[in-house]
Amino acid sequence: MMINLCICANLMLEDHSGGMNRILNLAKNVSTHKVNVYLVGRSQIKSPFSILIDNGKYTQINNGIAKEYLYPIGIRFFFPGFIKFTQEFLRKILRILTFTFSPDLFGLSDVIDPCLFVKLFFVCKKERINIIQFEFPAPSISSFLVKKLLRIPLVYDAHNIEIDRVKSMDNVSIIYFTLAKVIETFSCKIADLVFVVSERDKERMVSSGVLEHKVKTIPNSVEISKFSRGLTNKIKVQYKLEKKIVLLFHGPLDYPPNKEAANILTNKLLPNILKRHSNVHLLLVGRNPPRISHPNITTTGFVENLPDYVAAADIALVPLLKGGGTRIKILEYMAAGKAVVSTVKGAEGLDLQNGKDILLTEYPDSKFIDLVTQLIEDNSLRENIGLNAQRKAVSLYSWKETGEKAVQEYNKIIPNSKRIQRTSTKIKEAY
Repeated sequence: MMINLCICANLMLEDHSGGMNRILNLAKNVSTHKVNVYLVGRSQIKSPFSILIDNGKYTQINNGIAKEYLYPIGIRFFFPGFIKFTQEFLRKILRILTFTFSPDLFGLSDVIDPCLFVKLFFVCKKERINIIQFEFPAPSISSFLVKKLLRIPLVYDAHNIEIDRVKSMDNVSIIYFTLAKVIETFSCKIADLVFVVSERDKERMVSSGVLEHKVKTIPNSVEISKFSRGLTNKIKVQYKLEKKIVLLFHGPLDYPPNKEAANILTNKLLPNILKRHSNVHLLLVGRNPPRISHPNITTTGFVENLPDYVAAADIALVPLLKGGGTRIKILEYMAAGKAVVSTVKGAEGLDLQNGKDILLTEYPDSKFIDLVTQLIEDNSLRENIGLNAQRKAVSLYSWKETGEKAVQEYNKIIPNSKRIQRTSTKIKEAY
């Protein structure tokens, strides 16, 4: 039976975060297994004109090939500017009421989104959708309403244990945390199937009361060929780093955990590494990097050709202290055969053996510096760890196999709604 899957996210589809990386790669790979995938995202207001007319599109992915479609004028004219203004107003009110003045990392202010609901309802009707998958808790209410109206099975793709991630952030009040917990609990309750990214997250979710039989591990993975192909060192040539030992950290650098890690790298770790090896250079790759003027540091901003930058690295560093889920950046380093030094927090949820596939330390401290120095001085160790990591990525974290596993889970829940095909046919005829 052909599966028509609609993925609903509160992210804009051009977002370059790890979350969107997972969404797009999972969509692309399940679409190669007789699954028509449709992506529905938030309104994408980019100009004054789009305050009145939403210029966003929904995306169809079939057999790995994406095609965009405009919404009908009636949906595009559904007051996108007013709703965006309202959500921004609610975001400010929410900060005041919850005594939380850090960014709305959970997306509480996006939970009520009439535009997203109307878009999702339209696509589900028009394209005969028989499974809805919502990403993160924020689209849960819109997805639940469409589920009830059209009687479509619902999958919650949990990129993290969100309440754990929120709790680890600075300046988060108990009121904000409680609201986040309520929404995440609701997301798990309404879903017929819950995807988690690691066995660790599965255990955590089941222990919190979610029924074990509906929690399935669909790990973050990587396009192996994209990072493992024979890439040249053109980035080293571009930045004149041919004779340097290049250290790399990448990701959206305005995301608080990444921002903190970049600050630790530039102000604490690198100065001490340079005392031992002056020919080291740090590449910070990602949007909104910090302003740094240092001869041994290069910040690039967002780059389209990330695999080329990963290929240029000799050692990848992940000194993360906060966050949730599993880090796609580590999987990308592994696929490229790079030796990685990480905190335990940075590598949590990944099936890696310390000293063989990766080098781990609890904190980004003197031991972290010692491990980096060890890799700088021992080419053989660096190559062996990189090779072991690459083998582990191929065996456990390939999107090809992960996508196939997700499709198997989709097929299990479709028969639970025997009226789907009849309902979808009637809707199509009426439309």
